[in-house]
Amino acid sequence: MKMIVIADDFTGSNDTGVQLAKKGARTEVMLSASQKPSRRADVLVINTESRAMPADQAASAVYAALSPWCETSPAPLVYKKIDSTFRGNIGAEVTAAMRASQRKLAVIAAAIPAAGRTTLEGKCLVNGVPLLENRICQRSENAHCLFPHCRDSGVAK
Repeated sequence: MKMIVIADDFTGSNDTGVQLAKKGARTEVMLSASQKPSRRADVLVINTESRAMPADQAASAVYAALSPWCETSPAPLVYKKIDSTFRGNIGAEVTAAMRASQRKLAVIAAAIPAAGRTTLEGKCLVNGVPLLENRICQRSENAHCLFPHCRDSGVAK
């Protein structure tokens, strides 16, 4: 296995799998971590369905899904798929993915310019509007903050 993708929902896992397959990668999408994949794929996409879980449960789900794949040598590249409007348990899940893969660095890139998600001067924007001023993020399910520095729609520089 060359790459493992961990996604927190059905849509994200399938969209990522399709995009990688379009680029020629032999891709398998597992709709749950308990599914048994074939060993023919270059990329394995695992859906943890952890977006709505409490942070500690989401972290456990990511760790459990990823750690068995990181015990091989060489360890696969890990891609933790996140929501471009920062919904879910991004901090807890990225930390769990780093722990499971024994990585010391994670690069977080949520921008998808074609979908109106951009980053400008350290600010996350949705269609040009700062993330927390956008109606997407004012819905009750998005009201919690994932990273303390996101309170002003900023990202670490």
